[in-house]
Amino acid sequence: MRTILCFMLFAVMSIFLAAATFAAETNIPANDLAVRIKNACAEKKIDDRLNALANLAKTLSLSELPQAIKAADDLKQLREQVVFKQSVLKRSGELAPAETFSRIAELPEGVTKLETLRSVVPAYARKDVRAAATAVTKMKPGRSRNEAVQMIAETWAKNDAKTAIAWVNELSDGFPKDAALRNIYFIWVHADPAAASSVVQNLPPGDVKNALLMNVAGDWAAQNPSDAVKWAQALPSQSEKELALANVAESWADTQPLDAAEFALKLSPLELKQRSVRAVLERWATQDPQQAWAWITKVSDESLQTAGIARILNVFVPVSPESSACWVEQLSAGAVRESAIGSYTEAVRLWNPGAGARIALKTANPELRQQRVEQCFVLWLAWDPGSAKRWLKETDFPEDVKSHWLSEKPSDEF
Repeated sequence: MRTILCFMLFAVMSIFLAAATFAAETNIPANDLAVRIKNACAEKKIDDRLNALANLAKTLSLSELPQAIKAADDLKQLREQVVFKQSVLKRSGELAPAETFSRIAELPEGVTKLETLRSVVPAYARKDVRAAATAVTKMKPGRSRNEAVQMIAETWAKNDAKTAIAWVNELSDGFPKDAALRNIYFIWVHADPAAASSVVQNLPPGDVKNALLMNVAGDWAAQNPSDAVKWAQALPSQSEKELALANVAESWADTQPLDAAEFALKLSPLELKQRSVRAVLERWATQDPQQAWAWITKVSDESLQTAGIARILNVFVPVSPESSACWVEQLSAGAVRESAIGSYTEAVRLWNPGAGARIALKTANPELRQQRVEQCFVLWLAWDPGSAKRWLKETDFPEDVKSHWLSEKPSDEF
């Protein structure tokens, strides 16, 4: 263990050889940094102490880095040593990323090397991505190299995804090419979904492609819904087309919910239409639940009404149990209303079980009515026994049923 620590210290110290020479030439007071470290270590709480050391490292100049590295090994506790040394190395990566990377790359595999690379590699890539990419490929195989390749790919993709893809494809076997490409694709689809769409649609079928199609559809629809729709409709695979169209509709609803709802209503097959309408209404309900309610209650398809109303109630009931209860009560008698009562009671019982019991009482089916009321009443009784008992006394449930409910205890979910 001591041998490894000595090797790490030797490798890290070599990073700052030039900086140490500069410090000696400029006669910077050596005790200034020592005092700052001492003050940071004077914090009594360990979290405050570690934060103080990390924050101190962020203020270091290039000339102070060698002394800081040496001071890290002199700290009393291992956690102080690790936090301060890693923070100093990260600071070094900001000030001199190329030099810092070349030395860190020679360290043995371990948490210090990996955690520091996670800071230094992106800084190096932002400064000179091609040089950083070349340096990373020269690292010894291992976890650090694998993560460094992916970090280069991610950083490069933010500015030039196509070139980043070309670089990854040129890597030899043994590099994490698939993982790096996934990172690039997921960054690219958010940055420029239109440009990424043609590449994504030609990927091999699978979960990664499906996730990317969803991202392209969602982000493109947020920018230009009509173009996103045209792209989705042109996809050759029916399952991928439906996946993309559903996500276009859902994302579209964030900005133009009525247009998105009308679009979803015209989709086919039926399963795609139902899925899209539900998704649109859920997004719409977070913006204007009353408008969403007014629209879905005018749709002629009862199955769409039932599912859509449930989505709206799930969003709006916890926010406004009273208003949503009025909406449910105003529905015409029938299957849609009965289903809405069930959706309302399920959504409200953990927030306002008394409101849930009152609406559940309006259920037409006697057996279902008793079941729904019981689910709400048991919790109501636990929270506000006086009000619950007075309400139950006025209902027409049989006395044995009332007695049973009064003896029940809420389950663990409450």
